[in-house]
Amino acid sequence: MIKVVNYNQVMQKEIKEFIVSNMKKELDVMDRKIFSKITEDLSNIEENYISKGGELLFAYDMENKKIVGTIAVTTENGFSILKRFYVDKDYRNRKIGYLLYSKLEEIIIAKGVKRIYLTTGDELGSAHRFYERNGWKIEKDNPGIYLRDGAKLYKKNLTKPKSDANIDVCTKADILVEAIPHIRQFVGKIIVLKYGGNAMIDKVQRENVIKQIVLLKMLGIKVVLVHGGGVHIEEELKRKELEEEFDGDLKVIYEKTSEETQKEIIGETNAEIVRLLELQYCKAIGISGNDNNAIKYKKNKKDINGLKEIKSIDKKLILNLLEKDYIPVISPIGVDCDGNLYNDVNADTIAAEIAIKLKAKKILLLTNIDGIIDKKGNVISLIKKEKIQELIDNGTIIDGMIPKVEACIKCLENGVERTHILNGSKRNTIIYELLSDHGIGTMIV
Repeated sequence: MIKVVNYNQVMQKEIKEFIVSNMKKELDVMDRKIFSKITEDLSNIEENYISKGGELLFAYDMENKKIVGTIAVTTENGFSILKRFYVDKDYRNRKIGYLLYSKLEEIIIAKGVKRIYLTTGDELGSAHRFYERNGWKIEKDNPGIYLRDGAKLYKKNLTKPKSDANIDVCTKADILVEAIPHIRQFVGKIIVLKYGGNAMIDKVQRENVIKQIVLLKMLGIKVVLVHGGGVHIEEELKRKELEEEFDGDLKVIYEKTSEETQKEIIGETNAEIVRLLELQYCKAIGISGNDNNAIKYKKNKKDINGLKEIKSIDKKLILNLLEKDYIPVISPIGVDCDGNLYNDVNADTIAAEIAIKLKAKKILLLTNIDGIIDKKGNVISLIKKEKIQELIDNGTIIDGMIPKVEACIKCLENGVERTHILNGSKRNTIIYELLSDHGIGTMIV
């Protein structure tokens, strides 16, 4: 798992000590020249960046415990200058550069910065292509930035997203009218929503997702919420010094950690989601897959942990809750035939199986990125399921996106009409996808 960390925030408490205390160790396993690009002079970070209104972000590989990329700017005289932007060569096909820059731009726009500059050498052809694809243009009017011989100066104008406060009343009314045919289409229908990623952690994002779910229910749409808990679990296991094993793209927890995992998912995550829904006067009930054997797993002899395939979903239990006007909030714990408890932290597979069993109209999978991203960094808004394997083979779809697209394909092959992958950390993406003419994210058909 790759985590983008802001030095000004989390790093002060968690990762700064790791970097400083393990500097020698890191230098032993990484090329010294590369490491100097990543860290520059750690003892002078405050002087070089922070004291100049700067920002310094790191991409941190949680599994391998190493820094794999960095981006840094200084901000003076109302504009920012990109000082460092580097991704380890072994990680360059994993959209880490895109994640780093997107987060950095979000931070400096919030600070009121209206333009950003960078300089690159003529030899960096791939870098030039990246910048030009992302809205940068060669700038001839130099505001006093040092340029070495042969270097090019790039500039990008930054714009703050429009606030709802700037939308006039008539426009808001038009939006409501536009939603009418979409509401009519979904009234009384079942929609399965897989809720996970940063939208579960960040308070503002979490409240936004909850309010969207409440609105759907008020409009007569039957929502089944399946949640993950990966980040919460990692933090809990790290705190208790327990171990995880990664089985392909799906996480499987050792039996010795299952008790702690259950406590985290059932006792905290599930209960918190239910509490937030009820604060909005929305009836919700939390259930775990091991409640009355609601989710049963098959024993897989090839896997030392025994977890691989889903044997059954208690469709009647979920339908009864919907009939009684509850939102079922389902955690992905289940049992096998021997009564052993297991946890599919990914949760996409569980959500897909539930959508199939309930004959859902749609399934929406919330994640931390805008959807499937092509090689040019653009969101693929619509794609046929037959094209998915090609994108996996050429490395466009990687890592945690693979089980998501596989879940979507399985749904489509078993009666679910539409499948969507959305960025749950952005405001109102669920409503925008379901109740507008335009849609957002990636739809697989």
